[in-house]
Amino acid sequence: MTTTWILAADGNQARLLKGVNFFKDGHQSPEQEIFQLDTKRVQDIMADKPGRSHSSVGHGRSAMEYSSDPVREKQQKFTSDVASKLDMYAQEGAFDRLVLCAAPQTLGHLRSILSPATRAKTMVEICKDYSNLPTDKLISSVRSAMAH
Repeated sequence: MTTTWILAADGNQARLLKGVNFFKDGHQSPEQEIFQLDTKRVQDIMADKPGRSHSSVGHGRSAMEYSSDPVREKQQKFTSDVASKLDMYAQEGAFDRLVLCAAPQTLGHLRSILSPATRAKTMVEICKDYSNLPTDKLISSVRSAMAH
């Protein structure tokens, strides 16, 4: 029996459905593992405005810019954590096949950091954010995407 898992992810949350049967119609209730970014909202992260700097020439002061995007960095760290968990499961032989469904940026990041062993077990990549779909709808959406 082949064990298929589905990962549905975006930059803030991910859901792993374990033991999905694509040949079974009707309701399925596979075991689920949920990952969530500690959602400190964008406004909260950006609320601490960068300071002001005194210019070295004259009496002017100007606002400093963020040198990076703190929200994006948090999302990439989150995606990396999910990827390491998947890699660990792949090494343990917990699944035979993996279906990745993710928002475009998240999918691109996952592609670049998943181990070769996990990539080898990845049978389909779907560039769509299915992370908020109910379980049955998620399974049927993946099934129809695989049929095309």
